[in-house]
Amino acid sequence: MYGPPQAPQVPQPPKSPATGGRIALLVLFSALALLSCGFLAWAPMLRLAIVTRRAVDWVLFAVTFLVAAGLFTYAGVTGDQEPTTAESFIGVGVMVLLVAGSLTYYLVTEIRRFDRPAADAFGPPGHDHATAVTVPSTFGNPNPYVGPAVPPPAAPGPRIDQVRAELDELSDLLRKDTGNGGEDAGRR
Repeated sequence: MYGPPQAPQVPQPPKSPATGGRIALLVLFSALALLSCGFLAWAPMLRLAIVTRRAVDWVLFAVTFLVAAGLFTYAGVTGDQEPTTAESFIGVGVMVLLVAGSLTYYLVTEIRRFDRPAADAFGPPGHDHATAVTVPSTFGNPNPYVGPAVPPPAAPGPRIDQVRAELDELSDLLRKDTGNGGEDAGRR
């Protein structure tokens, strides 16, 4: 209580869940889309839609699935025919865009999704984590309760000056009273 104040303790972010498993899933779904030449580019989008449950991800999954199904159908229908140069460029371009687009969106969204809970783990949304401080207890151990930082005190107003003056007068009176050598103390 009378010692030097303790420095505020900064809470440590929690460790990310299963880092090895998370990386394995990212590699697995990325390889699935790449090694299938874009025909399974919808698989990472399906996983993302299931995990995030956002309408945007479901729509992107549907679009990716339809484009991949269209490419697969086109390849099956034109199987033995020799494609023209324009058809080849269009087919390869669509495959590259499908794979690159779905993997880029999947990886960026998945990485952000795992990084976001670490930042929000210390309190409710809208809580300013930078202003949290730890208040020292009377026993020298840090107080486990974390609260917002106390705003700096305002400049003393005229009322505080009046109270100080009255306290000074009272202090002077008490000093004079105890300076009588205890004459008043015997009467009490």
